[in-house]
Amino acid sequence: MPTQEEIDRVIESTDMVELVSPFVQLTKQGKNYKGLCPFHNEDTPSFIVSQEKHLAHCFGCGQGGSPITFLMQIKQISFHEALQELAEKAGIQLSNMPNTSRKQDYSKYYEMNKVACEFYQKSLKSTKSGLEALDYLHKRGLDDETIKMFQIGLAPKSRDSLYKVLKDANYLELDMMDIGLVHKNEMGYYDLFTRRIMFPILDENGKHIGFSGRIFENTDSNQPKYVNTKETFLYKKSTVLYHLDLAKSEILKKKRIILHEGQFDVIASARAGLKEAVCAMGTALTQEQAFILRKYAPTVIVCYDGDKAGIQASKKAIVLLKKAKLNVQLVFLPNRMDPDEYVMKYGTEAYAKYFEESIQSELDYLFEVAFFNRDIKDVSQVELIKSEIFSVLSSQRSQTLIHTYLNRLAERIGVSSEIIQRDYRTSFRRNTFTDVPEEIVPEPVFSQVQRNFETRLFLYARESKAQALQIDREIADTLDAFLPIHQKIWVTLINAYYSQNDYFNEELFCKMLNEEQKKSYFEIVESLQKSVDPFNEEDLKKCMEKTKEIHFKNERDRLRKQISQTNDEKVKIEKLTELYQSKSKTSKRRK
Repeated sequence: MPTQEEIDRVIESTDMVELVSPFVQLTKQGKNYKGLCPFHNEDTPSFIVSQEKHLAHCFGCGQGGSPITFLMQIKQISFHEALQELAEKAGIQLSNMPNTSRKQDYSKYYEMNKVACEFYQKSLKSTKSGLEALDYLHKRGLDDETIKMFQIGLAPKSRDSLYKVLKDANYLELDMMDIGLVHKNEMGYYDLFTRRIMFPILDENGKHIGFSGRIFENTDSNQPKYVNTKETFLYKKSTVLYHLDLAKSEILKKKRIILHEGQFDVIASARAGLKEAVCAMGTALTQEQAFILRKYAPTVIVCYDGDKAGIQASKKAIVLLKKAKLNVQLVFLPNRMDPDEYVMKYGTEAYAKYFEESIQSELDYLFEVAFFNRDIKDVSQVELIKSEIFSVLSSQRSQTLIHTYLNRLAERIGVSSEIIQRDYRTSFRRNTFTDVPEEIVPEPVFSQVQRNFETRLFLYARESKAQALQIDREIADTLDAFLPIHQKIWVTLINAYYSQNDYFNEELFCKMLNEEQKKSYFEIVESLQKSVDPFNEEDLKKCMEKTKEIHFKNERDRLRKQISQTNDEKVKIEKLTELYQSKSKTSKRRK
C-alpha cells in the first residue's frame, strides 16, 4: 500500500477541474465550478467542483469526493487503479503497489489507430466515393453531427492509401500489421479495409483499438456486410462493447444500459436520446461482456431485432446477464424490425416513446415471444406454446407468480384455468424426479489455505472499497456459508464501514466492532499473516466459488429436510421445484 504522504501528494497534484471536465460541462461560479451531476439525472446543477480544495461533490445525490474517489466512481475502478492512473499523470512514483509489474506501453498503437480514424474521416468528406458514402449515411437518417460524434469515416478504394499515410508518419510496417490495419502479399503492403464505411471501435477509456467496416456499394455479393479488425493485443471482441466509452456517463445517471445487436441500432438509439446504448462487436454477447456491463449499472434492457433470430439471441443474452447478477428487462420491436429500421420508418421521437412504454420484465417477454409466429387455432402449435411457457415457469420459485402466468395462458388460448393448472402439474411431474437421492459429486479442489475461504475474502475486501463491493455483489446471497460471527463482521465492513469511508483503515473499522467481533477479526488477521499461499485473482475466484458451493449444499440439505417432513402434495412439489433449481444452478456452475 502506498504511504499516506504519497496519496496526499497525488490528490494535491491533480487539477480537479481538468479531471472532471471530460465528464461534466462546468461553469465557473466564484471560486468554484458547477455543473449537472454525472451520477444522477437532474435539471438544476448541484455538482460542485473546488479546484482549491481538490474536491467534487453533488449536493443532490452525495456522490463525489477526492480526485481518487471521483475517478473510482466515474470509471468504476478500484482505489489502486484510480490512484495509479492519477499518479502516472502527475509523474509521481508510488511504493508498495499491488501487481507492480509494469504494463506494456501500447501508446504508439493507440495513436496509429487514431491516425487511421482521422484519415478515414477526412476521406469521407473530401473524396468522390466519400460523398457517395455520405449520401448513403444521410439517407439512413444520420446527420453530420451524429457522423462526427461517432467518428464515422470511409476507407477509400485505393489498395494502399492508409499504408502510405502511416508510412509517411514514420510508423513501422510490422506495427501496422500487428494491429490489423495493413497486410502484405507478393505485390507489397495493402490496406485491410477498402471501400467501406468505417466505425472506429474504442475501449472503455476512449482509446482507439480497432475498426468495423461496412460495405455500402452492392458491387460484389460475395463480400461480407461487415469486416472487423482481427483479434489483436488491443482488440479482443469478446470483451469489447461498442459506444461504451461515450455511454458511460449516461449509464451512470440512468442506472441502466440498453443492449443492441449492431452499431446502426446503437446510433439510432443515441439519436433518439437513448444515449446509454451499447452493442457487442460482430458476435453474440459473451459472459465477459455481461460482467463488464455489471460494473456500470444494475439493469440491462435488451432490445434486439424483432424476428426469430433476435428472439433466440435475446434468450441467450438473458442467461448470461442473469449469471452476471444483472436485472434484465427487454423491449420487443413489432413487425420484425430492428431499432434502426423503426427510427427510419417512424422517427426518433416515436421510437423513444415506444421504447419507454414497451419495457417488459424477463417473464413478460418470454411469455409473449412464446406466441411469436404461432397460430393458437392450431392444437399442435398450442402445445408448443404451453411447453415453452411451462419450461420458463418451472424455474420460478413464487407459486403466486406461476399461477398468475398460468391463468394468463389459459385466457390467451381459450381454455379453463383448471385445465392449464393440471397440465402444468402433469408436465412438471413428467420432467422432474420423484425420488430425492443424495447425489455423489466430486468435491472441488481447493488448497488447504483456500479452504479457509472466509478469512481470505476479508483480505481482498480490505484492499479497496471497489473490490469489496464487487465481492459482496458476488456472495451477498450466500453468506450463510460464513461462520455467524464472520457474517456480522462482513456486514459491518460492507454496510457500515465502506458506506462512510473510501479506503480501509483498521483502527477506524475496529471501532465499529464489539469485543467478541474484534477478537474474531484479529484471529482472521493472524491467520492471514501465517499464510504462505499467494493472494491473487485466481485465488479470489476460488474463495468466492467455495462460498457458493457451501451455500448451495446448505440450501439442498434444508429442502430435503422439508420434503421428508411433509405429506402435503402441493408443498412437496413446491420444494421439489426449488431443489431441482438448486441442482441446476450447481450443475451449470461446474460446467
